[in-house]
Amino acid sequence: MTAFDDRDVREVSERLDIVDIVGETVKLTRKGNRYWGLCPFHAEKTPSFSVTPDRNMFYCFGCHAGGDIFSFVMKRDHIEFREALELLAARAGVRLASVSGGDRESDRRKKVIEINRAAAEFYHHVLLSPQGKPAREYLYQRGIERETIAAYQLGYAPGEWNAVEEYLLKKGFPQEQVKSSGLIKRNENKHTFYDLFRSRLMFPIFHYNGDIVGFGGRVLDDSLPKYINTPETDIYSKRKVLYGLFQAREHVRAANQALLLEGYMDCIKLQQAGLRNCVASLGTALTHDQAGLLCRYTENTVVLYDGDEAGQRETLRAIDILVEEGLKAQVVTLPGAKDPDEFLEVNGKEEFLQYIQNNKISHIEFKINRYLKEEKSPNLETKVKIVKALRNDINRLNSEIEKDYYVKILARKLLLEANLIHRELRAADNRQNPVNRNKTLISRDNIQYGNYSKDEKILAAMLKSPKVFARIKASLGLSFFARPEYATMVNCYDQLEGSGEKRLKQLGEIMNQKGLAASYARIIFLMEELAVDETQINEFVRRVQAIKTEARWQKIYQQIIFLKSEGDFNHLLKFILNLDSFLNKTREGGIE
Repeated sequence: MTAFDDRDVREVSERLDIVDIVGETVKLTRKGNRYWGLCPFHAEKTPSFSVTPDRNMFYCFGCHAGGDIFSFVMKRDHIEFREALELLAARAGVRLASVSGGDRESDRRKKVIEINRAAAEFYHHVLLSPQGKPAREYLYQRGIERETIAAYQLGYAPGEWNAVEEYLLKKGFPQEQVKSSGLIKRNENKHTFYDLFRSRLMFPIFHYNGDIVGFGGRVLDDSLPKYINTPETDIYSKRKVLYGLFQAREHVRAANQALLLEGYMDCIKLQQAGLRNCVASLGTALTHDQAGLLCRYTENTVVLYDGDEAGQRETLRAIDILVEEGLKAQVVTLPGAKDPDEFLEVNGKEEFLQYIQNNKISHIEFKINRYLKEEKSPNLETKVKIVKALRNDINRLNSEIEKDYYVKILARKLLLEANLIHRELRAADNRQNPVNRNKTLISRDNIQYGNYSKDEKILAAMLKSPKVFARIKASLGLSFFARPEYATMVNCYDQLEGSGEKRLKQLGEIMNQKGLAASYARIIFLMEELAVDETQINEFVRRVQAIKTEARWQKIYQQIIFLKSEGDFNHLLKFILNLDSFLNKTREGGIE
């Protein structure tokens, strides 16, 4: 590790989000400020693997693996720190001074990203030029502001057959690499290439880390197809990307809610209006990969697809996927078959927000309303069909109160007895789960689950509070930790300078170098949960001092026995001086 500049290591760590890195391997579900999943390093059925984005660290309470993004990649890929740093630096776009070369796959991906970035600059420049006037006018008519055009790097692909190809070749990119980006296609008859996007408004598609991985292009007239996208490439898969997530992810995380839309324009307009936690499924049906991506940032989603029949049909499909991935799904249906962009344009931001707030319903209520709308006057057969269609959704709920609430809604709307629906649901649940395990759910996000020892809690309190650290150091010193890793940790921290937060970051780097990343992660996780209790700290100090005093008196007693049998004048004098010193320290409360 010392072969690399610490500033490079720090920059890579700051640029990457551990939730994103871990989420590529582990299906993470947000619970409070943490993310939980099944540990990739040992077999388990109940999630004990936790990630804290605030500290960029992970820890498994089952197998005790832990550390930062480097530790995770090293353990996952069975590689050394050097390789993990190079891999993550490439992801973060950090050029390492001490690294040359790289693997071919990584180099190819980086080159495609460079090509996409250059193409986005070209399209954006064309949009702002006289050639892009029709596209600019279209955007202004749709209410898109200049600042938004710049923020999303919107562009325009000119009508020429080889405009972007010629631009990229002049920039020095080989034709084969340009082809691998999906921006040009081969003309089979002439063995030449032509631009995929022509005479289209261009939407760069960002990976959640800010890399441009593809493009969407929209015509300005009524010609078809209305939209086309970059084909599947080494770095772009439509089903794995959410439009606007790069701009929205911190807002989604802060609100613990994502507003899920269908298309580019809806997402851009709503984010421009201040609804910054919006993302879009690229105009296609929501996929499990996209829902899994949302799990990394939030527990809650609100589906706001178009109000027409097609949009509502896709809403029905999307909420099933969201719930299957462990997300809470709510739905807002806009009146008059409008799309979100239109509704916002007509009614303004305040009324739009008010409508969403007043018309959010759960995914179960949406399904009930949807099924009843399809069956104008349900007979007995259709009533049974509707109950069967909803039984898994209701049985999946953890709360009996929630189950009863939806059963009563269903009973009222279907004109059935609630107890009959309850019996139908219980019968279905028993068939699916014949053995009632009656297990109590364990809350993973707590100190009790961590099963922390007293010295771990004291160490966490010391690292969390400079006041506690100073108090314990002055009263007891720092040599009372029995476990060597914690003794190393506290002594290293004591030698560092700066604010508490700065010292913790430096301590993390040192612990990583010493191979103690997991121990450090365990204490960091405890620090986040621990409330420092002055009374407990004072009691701990008194107890340790009492133990030390008792041990010292025991030692004095042993010396008296020795003097009684074998002592001389010199031994006696030394004993008296030591005893005087000990008694003075005892009176002052400073036994060490």
